[in-house]
Amino acid sequence: MTRMKTCIAGFIFISLMALASLADAGCSCSVGNWDPSAFLNSEGGTVHSEQHDGAVDSAAGNAGSGTKKPLDRTTSFPDGAIFKAMKSVSSSDVVIDVSNGGSYSTSHIKGAIHIPSSEFINSIGDLKTEEELASILGNAGLSRDDSIVLYADKESSGEAQFAFMVLRYLGQKDVRILDGGLADWKAAGLPEEASDNTLPAKEYKPSLKPDVIAEYQYVKSGEAQIIDVRPFVEFGKGRIPGSIALDPSNVIKGEKIKTSDGLSTVFSRLDKENSIVVYSDDYSQSALVALAMILMGYDASIYSWEDWKANEEAAEKSGAGATQAGTAPAEGDSAGSKYTKLGTT
Repeated sequence: MTRMKTCIAGFIFISLMALASLADAGCSCSVGNWDPSAFLNSEGGTVHSEQHDGAVDSAAGNAGSGTKKPLDRTTSFPDGAIFKAMKSVSSSDVVIDVSNGGSYSTSHIKGAIHIPSSEFINSIGDLKTEEELASILGNAGLSRDDSIVLYADKESSGEAQFAFMVLRYLGQKDVRILDGGLADWKAAGLPEEASDNTLPAKEYKPSLKPDVIAEYQYVKSGEAQIIDVRPFVEFGKGRIPGSIALDPSNVIKGEKIKTSDGLSTVFSRLDKENSIVVYSDDYSQSALVALAMILMGYDASIYSWEDWKANEEAAEKSGAGATQAGTAPAEGDSAGSKYTKLGTT
């Protein structure tokens, strides 16, 4: 009996010592306090929370808050690096709200400055000159060396896409579009504010990339595939010869650009080996479609319908043999102009 009591006492003592050792080692078992952040930060877990150079990390910050975890589409397209994941926006980025409405004064991403994309257009709807564009950006406190992130109220508006094309045209070294709009940022529970933000003025020195904004002679040459994204009634009244009509709504699902699979269907009849020019009388719509094409690996630029008409009229007056401004041969002729939705997924 004495030996049995001794054995039992020894067993209890050894068990207590083992439990103490586990506690000292940080055991995350069901006994004692369990730290959920240890799971969120564990590399082997199915949920991984990660900091990106001072970025706002919504996964850990929003655990149990009911807010949405931001989606990351940067790897879902052939050229998805154009997008900037919300969780990777950092204090080193210059965030620009390019919305044209009055929403900036009500709410915007914390720290964002405001440059409405409409500021890039002159009174007759043409893109402003290189000098004027550089002045706008310099006065806003930007340089070509800045890491810039653009966003608008809605991704589907085309405002951020147009600003992206303008900055690329000016040779901005690092410019991306936020993966989502302001509503997505808010839904993820990320910081916002209503105060006006400004930066000290700088000298913006552009280095033009002329292949981003197409020129009349290149469009006229017939070398590129020409896509008209104006309303179909306008396409019927007159268009660039050889152009194909595309409704911009076909690249959008909800308020976002479609997935890679959806865009593949829409663009399936386009030649990826040949450059594309997308034109409209609204730069935001042409930029929206061109950006969707660039995401899918196409070489796309934007162009203005107004520029086409002006150059055709000038050529006609000079007797250069241009077609009447804004017209094209009928469907089925050698110009090949036609209307197609290029997929409706």
